[in-house]
Amino acid sequence: MKRLLTLALGLTLCSAAAFAGSPYTIAFSLKTVTNDDFQKAIATSIQQAVEKSGNKFLLVTAGDETGVSIQVNQLEDLIAKKVDAIILNPMDGKAVVPVLKKAQAAKIPVMIVDSSVEKGNEALYLSYVGTDNFNAGKVAGQRMVKELGGQGDVLIVRGANGSSAGDQRVDGFKAGIAGSGLKVVGEQPGNWTNSVAMQVTENMLQANKKVDGLFSASDVMLDGALQAIDDAGRTGIKILSVDGSKKAVDLVEQGAIVGTMAQFPSKMGTIAVDNLLAVLDGKKGADSIPKVIDSGTMVYDKSNLAEARKWAF
Repeated sequence: MKRLLTLALGLTLCSAAAFAGSPYTIAFSLKTVTNDDFQKAIATSIQQAVEKSGNKFLLVTAGDETGVSIQVNQLEDLIAKKVDAIILNPMDGKAVVPVLKKAQAAKIPVMIVDSSVEKGNEALYLSYVGTDNFNAGKVAGQRMVKELGGQGDVLIVRGANGSSAGDQRVDGFKAGIAGSGLKVVGEQPGNWTNSVAMQVTENMLQANKKVDGLFSASDVMLDGALQAIDDAGRTGIKILSVDGSKKAVDLVEQGAIVGTMAQFPSKMGTIAVDNLLAVLDGKKGADSIPKVIDSGTMVYDKSNLAEARKWAF
């Protein structure tokens, strides 16, 4: 007998894997796990949770930090293959909307993790599980104000254009410094890579002889930004980032950066899989899952390095 899944829209999903206790095939689509410890940590946690439950895990990566069209094509392929469910970390929250509509039409439930989908399309997926990226950026902004004594010029290294997670972190950072004497004198996308982050940081340093602080939308771009600062012979620049990686914690301990706004990718993956399986198994109605599940955040700095070591990925 088929297990019936009911979405908030009232659409009924039927899973072929529900027959005879056969395992579900659950796919995870994201940008890349290469040179990105955060994405790798999410993928690992999802894989472990899926396989521990006795189901099949399928990893699909775009292979490039800005390969939006590749991700969309891969999602269409997953729909054609009739996977039972998809967990998606969208590279572009707007570009994935049409393919999410196709997944819904094919009665394939989708969970979103880490990066959100363009507002107004919440009915296309079960839930979003991730960090409150705006809040993480805001806390970083407030900390920057404190570090600089309320006055100074700061640079921002964004993520890739179109990334909702990166945009929300930067928007939050600006909200955190609003009303202070801090001024954003340079802002460019680092495309989540060290090579681009180094180049844009070099450009912004050349254009601004006085820089007091720098905010990076992700730890994955810190090495590039730090290299540019070192090459330019600049010192005393206060740096804050987002992710909570082991690399960033090491940099905090070394005094190279002030802190990193920690995320918890292992929690994201586990929460996403647990809720998805509950719906697939008929234990939860799709409309009973909160549309947004915050996996939490905290600031890692020199005051809590021991705690940071426990959670850093």
